[in-house]
Amino acid sequence: MLGALLVGQIVSALFGFWENEANKQAMEGLPPYITYEMVEAALDAQEKYGHPAGCTIAQIICESGQGDHMSQLATRDHNLFGMKWASSYASATEVAGKASWATGEEAADGSHYTTAAQFIVFKGDAECIVFRSRVFLQAGRYANNPLIREAMANHDSDKMAEGLKDAGWATDSSYVETLKSIMQTYGLYRFDGLSLEDFKAGEEAGNAIVAAAYSQLGVPYVWGGSTPGKGLDCSGLTQYCYRQAGIRISHYTEDQKSELRQIPISQARPGDILYRHGHVAIYIGDDRYIHEPHTGDVCRIASGADCFTCALTARH
Repeated sequence: MLGALLVGQIVSALFGFWENEANKQAMEGLPPYITYEMVEAALDAQEKYGHPAGCTIAQIICESGQGDHMSQLATRDHNLFGMKWASSYASATEVAGKASWATGEEAADGSHYTTAAQFIVFKGDAECIVFRSRVFLQAGRYANNPLIREAMANHDSDKMAEGLKDAGWATDSSYVETLKSIMQTYGLYRFDGLSLEDFKAGEEAGNAIVAAAYSQLGVPYVWGGSTPGKGLDCSGLTQYCYRQAGIRISHYTEDQKSELRQIPISQARPGDILYRHGHVAIYIGDDRYIHEPHTGDVCRIASGADCFTCALTARH
């Protein structure tokens, strides 16, 4: 009995470890430092407090992004938004303390200068995102700002960006334009109004689709083929993979295009279908896809998603 309990505890601990590690992985299609944990925390905060998730993620990229990594403030202190310290924050459950950092500011005349300031130290990235919505944005100048209230009512990240600047979040005169550019570049508007439950369901479906595609590697191309393990054509492969995730789509390429939602290639996530006229493939991430190329070939992995014209998705 004791042995069984110990084994159960070890398995549980390992499962928890791997689940935690998966949450820390970078999310496909976003800067490499934006993790699933961050996106899920932004969606959770959107549900609980109404702040559009697209703008939340854009702020992290704007405030903390430095090429392919985050600033030291974000990396060491988990302060993803450059939020400054106030003594009233000391008792917040998400807060671990404070630290002094140099910061750049823009004066009223447009000139820039550097000064030292106290910033909040957070217990983790998710805690920082929660604090932003639960505490920081509850201050009167934000909570009562008409643009922010409109943004919350309409799930509008553009309006949220305008409201943040209007309420005094940043002194940078180009802050709103920068946030909007980031949201456009990375397709962050897709998160506005999306529930955390739907996001997680989409991830699970994507994993099932990708796993099904891997299971068919080496299967010969057969024109019109729809028999997994024996012979498939390109749309027969995508139809089979989607069926494994409980999603029904027709066999033929153009029908799949009309049945699923079209999105830019830049917004494709693992499990989405890559489309060009007459050909489809399963996107698996990192610019790679699995497809049935043509007669005489077999199901295989290829790279270069930009040879397709768009992506097709069953996600909301």
